Amino acid sequence: MSDKVVKTSGSEGNGGADWEEIPWMTIRQWQSVRQIHVLHREQHTEPLPDTNAPCNLHVLVRGRVSLPAGPCILRLTADDSYQAWLDGAWLGQGPAPAYTGRYPYQEYEIAGGRTVTLALHLYYQGKITRSCSGGDGRFGLWAVFCRGRQVTAACDESWRYRISSAYSGETVGYDTQFLENFDSRLWEEEWKEPGYDDSDWECLTEAKWADYHLVRQETQPLERRRAEPVSCRPVPGGILYDFGRERTGCFHAVARGRDGQHLILRYGEELDAAGRVRFEMRCNCRYEEQWTLREGSNVLHPWEYKAFRYVEVLGESEECPEDILTDCHVMERYYPMEEGLCSLACETDELGRIFEMCKNTVRCGTQEAFLDCPGREKGQYLGDAIITARAQVWLTGKTDMLRKCILDFIESSRVTPGLLAVAPGSFMQEIADFSLLFGALVLTDYDFTKDKDFLGKCYPTLAGMMDFYRQYRRADGLLENVTHAWNLVDWPENLRDDYDFALTRPVVGKGCHNVVNALWYGALIMKEKAEDILELSCEKTSGPVKEAFQKAFYRPEQKLFADSEVSGHCSLHANLYAACFGLMPKEAEDAYEALMLTPGRRCGIFPMYFALRGLARMGRYETLYRLLTREDDGGWRNMLREGATTCFEAWGKDQKWNTSLCHPWGSGAIPLMIEELAGIHPDPNALSGYRFCPRLPKQIEDFRLRVPLRGRLLEVVRESGAAATIIVRAAGQ
Repeated sequence: MSDKVVKTSGSEGNGGADWEEIPWMTIRQWQSVRQIHVLHREQHTEPLPDTNAPCNLHVLVRGRVSLPAGPCILRLTADDSYQAWLDGAWLGQGPAPAYTGRYPYQEYEIAGGRTVTLALHLYYQGKITRSCSGGDGRFGLWAVFCRGRQVTAACDESWRYRISSAYSGETVGYDTQFLENFDSRLWEEEWKEPGYDDSDWECLTEAKWADYHLVRQETQPLERRRAEPVSCRPVPGGILYDFGRERTGCFHAVARGRDGQHLILRYGEELDAAGRVRFEMRCNCRYEEQWTLREGSNVLHPWEYKAFRYVEVLGESEECPEDILTDCHVMERYYPMEEGLCSLACETDELGRIFEMCKNTVRCGTQEAFLDCPGREKGQYLGDAIITARAQVWLTGKTDMLRKCILDFIESSRVTPGLLAVAPGSFMQEIADFSLLFGALVLTDYDFTKDKDFLGKCYPTLAGMMDFYRQYRRADGLLENVTHAWNLVDWPENLRDDYDFALTRPVVGKGCHNVVNALWYGALIMKEKAEDILELSCEKTSGPVKEAFQKAFYRPEQKLFADSEVSGHCSLHANLYAACFGLMPKEAEDAYEALMLTPGRRCGIFPMYFALRGLARMGRYETLYRLLTREDDGGWRNMLREGATTCFEAWGKDQKWNTSLCHPWGSGAIPLMIEELAGIHPDPNALSGYRFCPRLPKQIEDFRLRVPLRGRLLEVVRESGAAATIIVRAAGQ
């Protein structure tokens, strides 16, 4: 054990320092690493310089400090991330991924009057990826024990570290994560304990960089819950565990083996035709790892989480690992979600099952950000977050994660005022459709909080984004030649309903097309709504744009909107955003409803959310319900039919070449059921904070919905076809 203890007072230690002045610490090997700036516009073509840094770096750190009597606060962060133990007991993990301009630290209350050992497992991923702001050559630790602003102890050169060589493997997804071939022979189980001898470990050194703007992480720590397998069965050469539903987390096990013995671990979201784990997953992740054992007892120590339901453990030759394995479980992780707080009981047309599938998707996909998927990318996409966030706020009654998401995209405006499509992260992508929907994210917060101050903080970014897109505005107010970013329309491409405009990348076709302009109009009305709330005197420009839109795209003979001003093709996409944002003439509403019901006409899951909102705007609730519960291969019930426990990226497994089987943008059924069917609309102007206007179809005879809203629990009940009623309860009842 290191015998050096950090001083807690006087000039010999940090006792007189302000905690914000404490430097970052790093490892000696990092002195030659180059820190680089990885943020840039998507179409920037110059290659990034080499950092000369290793990837997939695992470092173990130990610090021993004496604390004065009384409670202390440990402020802790790392780049890229950490897991922490205090005196051998689990403390926490973090921080949430972020840009350096708003980098979070976490706080832990520590009892003082004793000497404690803080053990940290630090990780540097090193790749340019959506999942973290990595690949920038920054690797370090910042840890401060405080009482108020006074530092009582801090991480310094007395803290010791060792680089772990127990992990190896190649990347999966889009350089999203490294596989973890774990070698127990290279791992010391006791390293976290206070009495461990670290005298031969190296000492940390002060980092060269100090340009982080540290902020207290206001989102809650992730919950960790142990999940046992619901069944297991032998397979040739091994054993297969089923954990009952899709999980986001890590597989843990204990094995008694011989030195050098290998076990193969395979993870998957589904089984193949032979009943084995499909570890070469549809979503472009090949989840196969090797665990090398030492003589005696071995504990598997996974670092990075995966998205899976099944685990297969295979032995060598004819050995069956069932005889040597014990304590096999999944440590599931997710953002706090009280299980019974928001629920729906309704058997009609599988509404309850759809709701539960969406709920589990939000649980799996809300980690330290709103992920597009917890497997292939692990990135927070602005468009996906608009849907996931609204569902998550209903499910939890909280807006802290939503606000963190909004602030992430506000930070991305430092790269471009037009906003990045994925933030935070070091992978640069711009999608016009998503940027133009930023106002929906901001107004969701206002819907549920009525917080004008926060809306005011968001408004400059919203206005700046709109100013950015004005560079494409022509004389009539419509946008043309929006070529700097993806014009997504829909994804995958085969679900664009033959949209008649060149959307190829990297260069989008020139001209004036429908979807980007429908979204431009939607952005204008959301900006004007924010200005009205904030009582800002600004010019209203949405009216002329609406007239120009109808003139350019409306086809009176079909009573529908066309894909571009020179096209006669009227796709779903050319009409669904128009319906959602109120661009559709009254005379066109029947045609839009008929278009949505036409066999063979399809859109993907993301635009379907807006399409159904459009039907609600027109009062076509029967059709909304019919499409929400449709039985063909274009709806949520098809996912259930294909065995889903979380929403897919597309309506069916084979509808996209690399379908993720856990994609939270499919959770839009939750706000649609709560708001458009049960009729609970958050309304900041209402004294109660909501309006109640149920629209349940007559065939729903038994319906019971429970949702949290502003510290109360609302229950909508319909029994035996009677009128729906609402019951208001205090929180906790």
